[in-house]
Amino acid sequence: MKSSPTAFTVATSGQLLPFIAQQRACSLRKAKALLDQRVVLVNGRRTWMARHPLRPGDRVEIPPTALTTPPPGRAPVLQVLFENGNFVVFDKPAGWLSNGPNSLETYWRRDPRWSSARAVHRLDRDTTGTLCAALQPDAYDHLVDSFRCGHVLKVYHAIVAPGPIERQGTIGRPIEGKTAITHWTVRARNRTAAHLRLKIDTGRTHQIRKHLSGQGWPVAGDRQYQTGPLHSASLRAVPRQMLHAAVLQAPLGPGGRMVRVAAPLPADFRQTLRQFSLPDTD
Repeated sequence: MKSSPTAFTVATSGQLLPFIAQQRACSLRKAKALLDQRVVLVNGRRTWMARHPLRPGDRVEIPPTALTTPPPGRAPVLQVLFENGNFVVFDKPAGWLSNGPNSLETYWRRDPRWSSARAVHRLDRDTTGTLCAALQPDAYDHLVDSFRCGHVLKVYHAIVAPGPIERQGTIGRPIEGKTAITHWTVRARNRTAAHLRLKIDTGRTHQIRKHLSGQGWPVAGDRQYQTGPLHSASLRAVPRQMLHAAVLQAPLGPGGRMVRVAAPLPADFRQTLRQFSLPDTD
């Protein structure tokens, strides 16, 4: 069970980093780890600048310890959604990088079945859902080209707070000067939050999170782009960014046949839907 953050009221002016170290009786290094993970709130806002000035009366919420991702000594649960001789699609859990050191790719390569498997695309550390790896070099090259040419369908689910007024729309704002297209549809909403279904035509880094934040509908639990005040208890309780890669439709079958792979909503996503009084449905 996770411990709740503790709130402290600032008595004298100072800076955030030494205040955290003093209140938690920890080193500056450990205090900085908390700031780096963007889990500290000052007057209800995520704050991560070590020199952030504090004034008497400010309210600082500090978790007891830094988040540990991935948990030390614990291997991820690798649930397979689809597999053939060329590809395997995993249901990626939250808290893990897709590839690189100490990533999911590192762990699945320890299994003889997937020792040569290479992640074809990436999902953010705290995004869950369909993650495809290629078992053969030529299969990898073919699918990378399919992604590049827009021949892969990617559907996501997100919980945003607040939500849009319209029922559907398209966001076409460029990201770093490059074309970026995100289509969205409201599945359910209320005054505080909404459950969105999203389809992306491009795959820019953090595309969905940047696009939704730019519209004023940041993904709930997003520690990077949800920068507004977190006044409600529901927002404060969200454990991670609520973004899930629900569907991957790609040429994974023999002869390039299109295959549709779906990942169910994870338990914490469903719990967050209930937390915001939204219907608990895929």
